Amino acid sequence: MEAEKTSYRPFKFLDRLEGNNHIVLLYDDSKYADLIIARYLFNGLKKGESCIFFTSDNPEMVRKKLSTEGINPDSLRIFQIPRDFGNERDPMSIIKTIRKEATIGMNPPYRFVGRTVTDRETIEGMKFGLLIEKTGNDHFQELDCSQMCYYDISGIEQSMKDEWIKGLLKNHDHVIYASKPDRAVAFETDLLDEDEDGEE
Repeated sequence: MEAEKTSYRPFKFLDRLEGNNHIVLLYDDSKYADLIIARYLFNGLKKGESCIFFTSDNPEMVRKKLSTEGINPDSLRIFQIPRDFGNERDPMSIIKTIRKEATIGMNPPYRFVGRTVTDRETIEGMKFGLLIEKTGNDHFQELDCSQMCYYDISGIEQSMKDEWIKGLLKNHDHVIYASKPDRAVAFETDLLDEDEDGEE
């Protein structure tokens, strides 16, 4: 499957987004997540944006996945964050450091894909991840970029799963659930606030 050529329902939503957007991508099958990530990057490259994929994973693995989806990995920057980066406990410092170091020599507008904290298996890691997401969302306008945060929901710590997903939805403008074509959805998270208001 190539992100440019495949017809996949969330693409229509992704393709019409303009300006700076804070998106959360949830998935339980990485092949659908790879499609969405590649399409997001493809759209940014087409607009002449500086695209950065930040990860604590092996950069070669990321390059291979992007290449499989029809994205030339040399057309963007793959920035590897240290695995112990999460030991830094100041969320804004983490966000600013990644932004500063990942964009050296690049020009705005910036389009990021990544996740800062990889620990989704422990309650402490999930709570800290939510704190970083909240901090990033609270300061998103001043960061002046677009960003897609992606999370595999299949291996997360179960006792905090509902709270964690609600926290992610609350701290992003848009959500995409990448799954089989008949189950995949994408929408603005403001719609959830309207639903909650209607119930009160």
